[in-house]
Amino acid sequence: MINTAMQRLDRSVRLMGPFVVSIILVMLSALPVYVPGYGQIAVEVGLVTVFYWAIYRPDLFPVVAAFALGLWQDILVGSPIGLHALTLLLVNWAIVSQRTFFHGKAFGVIWWSFSLVAVVAAVLSWTVVCVLNMTFISPVAVLFQTLLTIGAFPFMAWFLARVQHAILRPIDTDV
Repeated sequence: MINTAMQRLDRSVRLMGPFVVSIILVMLSALPVYVPGYGQIAVEVGLVTVFYWAIYRPDLFPVVAAFALGLWQDILVGSPIGLHALTLLLVNWAIVSQRTFFHGKAFGVIWWSFSLVAVVAAVLSWTVVCVLNMTFISPVAVLFQTLLTIGAFPFMAWFLARVQHAILRPIDTDV
């Protein structure tokens, strides 16, 4: 009986793995780095994690998780509340709705698709911020942030794949 309870607890904790890892990565990305201008071009970690989990484990990263992660990122980085939440919700919806396209595709196709999503998300975020501030904001920082995020995607995808295999694979075999 205790063994069964422990197995259920272990399974529950591992099922929360994608969300918890995403929260931790967003927190790490929001840590102050004493490099001038870094905050404006920091990697959009939330975007990477939502994109990854929407393709590979949408059952473990529902819409509510994307929304909560976006709100958490808004709070941590000081962006308008709801900006990242909206962006991550739209990304989650778009990728989950096209999930069958990604099955069996080479990593290059996944990376190219992420690049398109990152550019659209950046333009959306930049437009919303310009409208909210009622002024034109130079898109240079957004461009650099997008390029940095696209460049970091392979490394983050590799890390998330290791997390998926280390934490989540045993869940599938526990049944």
